[in-house]
Amino acid sequence: MRKFPSIIKWSGSKRLVATALAEKFPSFKRYFEPFVGGGSMLPYSNKKAGFASDIIPELIELWKLIQNEPEMVAYEYEQRWIRLQKEGPDAYYEIRKHFNESRNSFDFLFLSRTCVNGLIRFNSNGDFNNSFHLSRPGINPSTFSKQIQLWSNHIQNFVFSTCDYRIALEDAKQGDFVFLDPPYGGTKGRYTVGTFDLNAFYEELDRLNSVGVKWMLTFDGKAGNRTYSFAPPKELYINKFSILTGNSTFTKIENKRIDRIEESVYLNYKIADIQTDLFKNVI
Repeated sequence: MRKFPSIIKWSGSKRLVATALAEKFPSFKRYFEPFVGGGSMLPYSNKKAGFASDIIPELIELWKLIQNEPEMVAYEYEQRWIRLQKEGPDAYYEIRKHFNESRNSFDFLFLSRTCVNGLIRFNSNGDFNNSFHLSRPGINPSTFSKQIQLWSNHIQNFVFSTCDYRIALEDAKQGDFVFLDPPYGGTKGRYTVGTFDLNAFYEELDRLNSVGVKWMLTFDGKAGNRTYSFAPPKELYINKFSILTGNSTFTKIENKRIDRIEESVYLNYKIADIQTDLFKNVI
């Protein structure tokens, strides 16, 4: 499978392992991704009917713009990129201020491409607060324009929506497939204000099982010496594997160290034994 460059920088992205994960997708009629974020897995749905959602309005609006108006997205990025080359970090912070006032989706794209390590982070007031990455001048507009068009071509059959994951999955039924990449259990305020409710999430997994929907979940795991032990109840899944997804951008920023991330992959369906360097069977 072809590897796709990231279009929206997103911490926790599965871009580096997207092809390996996609090889383990089951056959399906419709594809659902209710925590779409940077959308690394979207191109691997084989252009079948798809539904992608998130609770961040400006993110979903950006996906719709990439889908329907790629030339405008490329133009708006170029204008901000040119300004950054001329004015330096001051341009970044002025654009960040404007985003927090207007929630402009083009500002959001620019910030994701030029903030420290692509870490999407909001404060308790809901304002984007990550700093400018001094060694990251942003991707060249001519290169980025081609990538935007590539992505636009591959997401034409998707419906994008701003909503809670449970609402996004209300219509999922037998024959459909859901890729789930939610926040880690216990995560507070990294992307939005509030805590991710694990019990409600597990109830939704149980409901999906009851209606015959297949799902893949990337969830808890390890980052350096830190372990996130929020595995779903064993009766909810059939297979579990670990996967190396890269280095933690969060600890690189907060603690000035690099932690290797090893995440768990849970499946409610059977697959053949995994024989790659990225996976190891832990059942």
